Amino acid sequence: MKISQLIGRTMVHKTDLAITGEVTDVLLDIGLEEVVFLLVDVVMAEERAPVLFSPTVLVLDGDVLKTSAHPDDIAARHDASFHRMKVAVNPSDLPNTFIGPFGNTFSPSMIMALFNARTGAELPKPQPQENGVWFKELQGRAVRAHVGDIGHIKDVILGPDLKTCDAVEIVTPSDQSRMCAPQSLHIKRLEDHELLLSISQHDDLS
Repeated sequence: MKISQLIGRTMVHKTDLAITGEVTDVLLDIGLEEVVFLLVDVVMAEERAPVLFSPTVLVLDGDVLKTSAHPDDIAARHDASFHRMKVAVNPSDLPNTFIGPFGNTFSPSMIMALFNARTGAELPKPQPQENGVWFKELQGRAVRAHVGDIGHIKDVILGPDLKTCDAVEIVTPSDQSRMCAPQSLHIKRLEDHELLLSISQHDDLS
């Protein structure tokens, strides 16, 4: 499934029908090989707040995402997120690293800084990290090769379990759609947090 088709999908809880939400973004590891989190606008008790969900607790059932996460855990994270939208959280106050759902290491400060960017809060920027990228941040970015820009990122195709990235869709300057393996792309986050995307001359687009 394309991430662009996943964003906007409804999420419901498998047993608690009072928990609903809508997917707003997807956090990928910097190598574009795995999905780290899905960002979901969750509605509980008529209050809406963004909550991060691991793909390990989500399954696509038809057109709807269903989560098996414990309702109390969702409620706690929803409550914290709802109040965080009103009170700024400094990302530098968070731990340096944690282990992600697939055993990889990520920085909470980077995730929170990007997460806060979706709440509109004006917060201090963390030190540059190189461990994750949001799909909406990636979409539309130019891809460079030794001959110059060869196109821009249009989409990322996920595996059936929504946990891995199978391919990256690039649109060329002539408006042709091409696919490449995630391993073919090299992503670097610059000091100003901008992304630099490049592809080796030996990696052909299909």
